[in-house]
Amino acid sequence: MITLHNVTKRYKNDHYALKNVSLEIHSGEFVFVVGASGAGKSTLMKLLYSEEKPTSGIVSIGGINIANLSNDKIPNLRRCMGIVFQDYKLLQNQTVFDNVAYVIRTLGISSKEINARVNGALKIVGLYEKAKATPAELSGGEQQRVGIARAIVNGPPLLIADEPTGNLDPQNSMEIMQILDQINQRGITVIVSTHDQMLVDYFRKRVIKLDQGEIVKDIQAGTYE
Repeated sequence: MITLHNVTKRYKNDHYALKNVSLEIHSGEFVFVVGASGAGKSTLMKLLYSEEKPTSGIVSIGGINIANLSNDKIPNLRRCMGIVFQDYKLLQNQTVFDNVAYVIRTLGISSKEINARVNGALKIVGLYEKAKATPAELSGGEQQRVGIARAIVNGPPLLIADEPTGNLDPQNSMEIMQILDQINQRGITVIVSTHDQMLVDYFRKRVIKLDQGEIVKDIQAGTYE
C-alpha cells in the first residue's frame, strides 16, 4: 500500500529531517513510528498526507507517487485516508455530530447516509450519546475520540495518527490506542507516531524507529527499545 524509496527531506537551514528512508507498509498493518523528539516522526507522517513534500525520493500510496502531487490533487488524496492530530483540530462552535459530518458533507451524499455514517463512527469510538455536545463539554480523551470518528467516517483504507495521545493522561492514552487497534482489526491500515514507550511495549505491533532522520530499527511485534 505505502512505499518510500530513498526519501530525503532537507530544510533550508540544511537540516535533514529524513535521510534516504526506504520502507514498505502493507494493507492491514498496524505500525508504530517511534523515536526521540526531532527524530523525523512528524515529517514522515506529513509526507504521507502531503503536508510536506520530500526533497528527493518517491512516496507512493496505492501505486501513485504523491511526492510531486499538485496542490489541487491533495484533497482527493486526503479523502482516501483519515488523519488524527495531537491537538484534535475540532471546530469549537460545532457539535460533535457536525465535527464528524464536516468531512463528508461536501461529497454529495444524502442526509440519511450522512446520519448513518456519523452515528456509526460515533458508536465505534463510544460517543454516540454525546453527538449534541460541543468540544468544550468534552474531556481531552473524548475530543480525541471525536477526531478519530471524523477520520474514519468516510471509511478510508488508511488511518494516520500523529502523536494522538501526546496531550492525554495514561488511561486516556490506552483507551485511544485500543480504539485504533479495534479500527485496525476492521482491516484499516493504521500508522501511529508516538513517543509513548508504554503503549508501544503493550501492543506489540510493528515498530519503525527513527534516529536523526534514519531508520535504525524495523521489527514485527516489537517494543520501543
